[in-house]
Amino acid sequence: MNLVFTWIQWCWKWTQARLLIEKYGFSIVEMWGELRKIAKENTDFWKKIKKIIESGNLVTPNMIAEIIEKVIKENKWKKMIYDGFIRNMWNKETFEKVSPDYKVIFFKLSEEKAKERLLWRMFDPETGETFLSWIKNNPKNWNKLIKRKDDNEKSILTRINAFVKDTLPIVELQKKEWKVIEINANQTIEKVFNELKNKLWI
Repeated sequence: MNLVFTWIQWCWKWTQARLLIEKYGFSIVEMWGELRKIAKENTDFWKKIKKIIESGNLVTPNMIAEIIEKVIKENKWKKMIYDGFIRNMWNKETFEKVSPDYKVIFFKLSEEKAKERLLWRMFDPETGETFLSWIKNNPKNWNKLIKRKDDNEKSILTRINAFVKDTLPIVELQKKEWKVIEINANQTIEKVFNELKNKLWI
C-alpha cells in the first residue's frame, strides 16, 4: 500500500505518519530527507544538484524525477508513506509511472489554523523533527528544540500560498480520479488518527 501525504504544513502529517509506522508497520520517505541523504553521499549527482542550488536556480524536473523513481523502486514491496513527493503535475506524472496504485491522504486544515500552529512549533535541528510549542526537548534524544528561522509570518504565508497555487489543483484532480482520502486535521491528534484508521480500514 502506497500512501501520499499532502496539505499545508503542521496539519499533524508527521505525527500521523509516526503512529502508522509504530502501530501498522509503515515506512516513510520525505523528499527533503532524500535530498539530505544524497548530500551526505557526496556523489556526482549531488554535486550537480548543489551547483544548481548555489547558482540560485531550481533543481530540474528531470533530477527530481530521478529521485522519485529511485526511491519508489527501492521500496516497492513495503507499506510506504511518501511525503512531499507530489507537489505539481510533473511530480504526479513521474510518480504514477512507477507507482500508479496509490492513495492520497489529504489532511484538510484551514490556512489560518496552519499559520497559528507553525508560528508556535519547535524544531530539532539535528533530526529535523518538529514538536508542539510547550515541548522544550526532543523526548527521543533530549536535544534542545529551537524555533525555525523560516517559521515567521511572511515565510509561512509564502509556503501556504505556494501550496494553494501549485499543489491544491493537483489534489482536486486526484479527487476526480478517486485517489483521495480526506481527513479533518482541525481536530486533536487522537481524533485525526482515529479518522485516518477508519478510512484506511486498518
